[in-house]
Amino acid sequence: MITAWILGVLGTGVAGAVVNRLAAGTRMHSVIKTACVYAFVLAVIFPVPLILSGDWELSSCGYEGTEYDENISAVTDEAYFALAAEALGEELAADGYDVDVHIEGTVFSDSAKVEKVIVTLYGEFADSSSEVVRIKQLSAEYLETDISSVYVYVGKSEE
Repeated sequence: MITAWILGVLGTGVAGAVVNRLAAGTRMHSVIKTACVYAFVLAVIFPVPLILSGDWELSSCGYEGTEYDENISAVTDEAYFALAAEALGEELAADGYDVDVHIEGTVFSDSAKVEKVIVTLYGEFADSSSEVVRIKQLSAEYLETDISSVYVYVGKSEE
């Protein structure tokens, strides 16, 4: 709460100073300057009723009482990796492979950890083992993950 208030006051002050400087020398300067001062004063006194009521915390944003829902994390991770699987499938299709891709992992903050990649390869190949190795390499490079987390299975086409 305190940090958000300080950032709001500083942001309003900086924005007001910039707008005030840009409006210098115009006929509207005094009106703009007055509006900037009012905005700054409001930003300063906005939390006063909350402070006077005693219902405020010294935390930055007041997240201490917030419960973390594991289901939201699972849905987010699943959606992220579904998109990544679709993109990898398109990349492999561009190389001429008919595949289904499934990716499992976790997303945390700004990074994703791929735990398992399952690629089902469809088609007839003279040397399927070399194709499996190639798909493992392409998938690991595309996802920037370890090749040992990529599993390739040869399946039969449903045509």
